[in-house]
Amino acid sequence: MIKETFEAAILTEFAAKSQIDIYVQILQSDGGNMCACINAATLALIDAGIPLRDYVSSCSAGFVEDTPLVDINYLEQGASGPDLSVAILPRSEKVVLFYVSGFCIMHEATS
Repeated sequence: MIKETFEAAILTEFAAKSQIDIYVQILQSDGGNMCACINAATLALIDAGIPLRDYVSSCSAGFVEDTPLVDINYLEQGASGPDLSVAILPRSEKVVLFYVSGFCIMHEATS
């Protein structure tokens, strides 16, 4: 998923005969790993001088006991609600990653 996310952001035409490898290593995990890796890789690409259309910004969200939360941690991610990860290119407002895991039980409306 990280590869596809950055294919939309990296200006590959400026380095046509080059290869850009992105490696991430998680040293400590407290949830939101994919989003943290995407944000860290964005900063690494900017620091390396890789030309980008826009920087990639990523965040996770979820529900815990019918309460919406942003930037969920490991315990919140393990709750029974859905987990959503989104990555965008802010200037163009383009969504480059939209990943949902888990399930959501729809409650019947009562009259």
